[in-house]
Amino acid sequence: MKQMLRIAPEREALTLIAGTTYARVPSWYGFTREDLKMDIVLPKHTEGHAPLPAVLWLCGGAFCVVDRSVWMPQMVEFARKGYVVASANYRTSNAVPFPAPLLDVKAAIRFLRAHAAEYCIDPNRIAVMGESAGGTLASLAGVTGDLPEFEQGDWPGVSSAVQAVVDFYGLTDMSTLPDHSEDENVADWTMQAFLGGVTPEKLERASAVHYVNPSTPPFMILHGSADITVSIENSERLYERLCACGVPAEYCILEGAAHGDDMFFQEPVYQRIDAFLKKAMG
Repeated sequence: MKQMLRIAPEREALTLIAGTTYARVPSWYGFTREDLKMDIVLPKHTEGHAPLPAVLWLCGGAFCVVDRSVWMPQMVEFARKGYVVASANYRTSNAVPFPAPLLDVKAAIRFLRAHAAEYCIDPNRIAVMGESAGGTLASLAGVTGDLPEFEQGDWPGVSSAVQAVVDFYGLTDMSTLPDHSEDENVADWTMQAFLGGVTPEKLERASAVHYVNPSTPPFMILHGSADITVSIENSERLYERLCACGVPAEYCILEGAAHGDDMFFQEPVYQRIDAFLKKAMG
């Protein structure tokens, strides 16, 4: 059957730039260097295109594994809604402890801002978003802004501050773990490896709730009521702290959702996140 089709383009084509090096970090006991990679989804035709808000996505994996490709099919939904989406790897706890992964995330933010024109990004509208361990790191990146303590690595002099944060069930208050280990579901070995040994000082340093202040950017928090991996109390405490500091915050509890549940990656949730980001970043 031969047919002539008249198609009215309703959405622009997208392209994937895979395996972009955003930073080079020490590896193998400091004797070698490792390239940290990100994948970027952006409009196929960028010439003359208006700059778009960007979302940096961070995969979870108990701080010990990460794969930037795992959630990219879900993240394309945000590219369809008008965002440049980047998904980045970061160093894990089997290689180096905290704050190394946070330094990597902030380097990724600086890379996107430094190369904003190349990737059709508005440098004044960058959000960070992540799930589980990625939610922990996204939250930490959001609350530390340009804090000198964590401003190390590639692209110095470029701001790592973001304009919005979306935290999917991240571990954001670690300060109670030593005294309430029986009540928490995060494995002890996970925290030992991530922090390079557990002490109250290290737990506080890696807790996003510790850094929240009136200058913190708007937050959206998502957590499942049936999460037995990361206690929902983490999100409760973070939300309370954000509200106490006058930070715009939205907190969505997904009824019956477990850790990493498919429920988080449905169109009604995408729409709520999109509305939040538009409100937070304009």
